[in-house]
Amino acid sequence: MLSENEGNTNIMVVAIVGVGGIGKTTLAQKVFDNEALNAEFEKMIWLSINKDFDKVELLRTIITQAGGVHGGEKALAVIQPILAATLKGKKLFLVLDDVWNHGAWDDVLKAPLANVVARGSRVLVTTRDERVARGMKAVLPYHHVDKLEEEDAWLLLKKQTPSIQPADNLK
Repeated sequence: MLSENEGNTNIMVVAIVGVGGIGKTTLAQKVFDNEALNAEFEKMIWLSINKDFDKVELLRTIITQAGGVHGGEKALAVIQPILAATLKGKKLFLVLDDVWNHGAWDDVLKAPLANVVARGSRVLVTTRDERVARGMKAVLPYHHVDKLEEEDAWLLLKKQTPSIQPADNLK
């Protein structure tokens, strides 16, 4: 997350890809909560993106989380510059969690952020679909969260159900 950005953009996009329920959000939360990482960024923002996200509400949420004031504005043409002004020159770490298509980035957030945030800013996206990561131009390789091996899954299940003893009864 802290490696130098390749290319001429201020923001590097990193992707965590995997099936639903495998732990992408949990992994992203661990990264987001990392103290060393937090010390590197001026603004840390987490946005959960659902399938039918509202563009205006998304912008209003990020403005509020960044410490800005949107004044109840509802027009994209008005609210995007407010976002840009709020984060101008700031080194940003932005998590976009559970992204179903790259429209939230390409159509809403990229334009007002790309040229105003400080170099070294990062976007961490979690998604089930590798095409989303590709569409957001995430750096390769994507971080794939795959299913657990049978023995690891068994150990995790035993740890989550300590009241069932002996563990063979669980099996």
